[in-house]
Amino acid sequence: MRYHRVAVLLVGVALAGGVTVAPLAAAEKKAKESIWKDEAKESRHSWWLYRGLSDETMERIMKGLQQRDPAKAAELAEIRKKDPERFKAELREYGRPEINQMIREHYEARRQRRNAEFVEWLKANYPQEEQNLAKLKERNPQLYIKSFDHMMKVYGPIFEAESSNPELGAVLKEDFELKKRRDELRKQLRREKSETKRQAIGLELQEVVARRYDLIVRRKEIAYEQLLKRLDELQKQVRQSNDEIAKYKDDRVKRENIRRHLQYLTRQTSNFKWD
Repeated sequence: MRYHRVAVLLVGVALAGGVTVAPLAAAEKKAKESIWKDEAKESRHSWWLYRGLSDETMERIMKGLQQRDPAKAAELAEIRKKDPERFKAELREYGRPEINQMIREHYEARRQRRNAEFVEWLKANYPQEEQNLAKLKERNPQLYIKSFDHMMKVYGPIFEAESSNPELGAVLKEDFELKKRRDELRKQLRREKSETKRQAIGLELQEVVARRYDLIVRRKEIAYEQLLKRLDELQKQVRQSNDEIAKYKDDRVKRENIRRHLQYLTRQTSNFKWD
């Protein structure tokens, strides 16, 4: 029933419209060129570049552009002196090959860093597995890659859970050990002939299953708690989205955005006056 209420509430949030609107003065202050951004064309992997180009990043893009298109690089260098904001906008447009290369390097570096963190975690929690991997890395690199991928499939969920939610990680770790013990007991039960020993094995198996049941319930509780947290975040996003729409619907904000964008589009055109 509690899960049903959360689902209904999620639908209600999605349909909500009557939320508090930010004061117009604050809205006008924030309303500049962002509404003209073509979100459909933005790479979902390059958002970090659009938060602001560092001097180092701009220099690297310019260096690559100079090799590919010296004339355009010279043109941008002149724009940089007169209009830094326009320079950044055009650098993002004409520097896509360099930007894409930096994105690939960024994600590769992050992947390698995460893999290294996983190996350290494996060493601390499952040292024998880490030692086996280390030996393979020296003897057979290709087999090491396969074994590493296998270890990531087996232990990766625990590693990831522990990184974001230590309690969930502990639950998954204990459940992992219980599943191994469950399988061992099932094998023993099939092989054992003595009825007395079979009874003892059966009792231990019952305890393992009961404990696993409690862990599964706790795992679902944690998932429910995370869902509630996500619901709070969605409610904030709904309010922010509604505020943004209200901001851009205001006539004064609309006129100012149009005026600014027209100036941007025709800034090289002289002898033209805007209302």
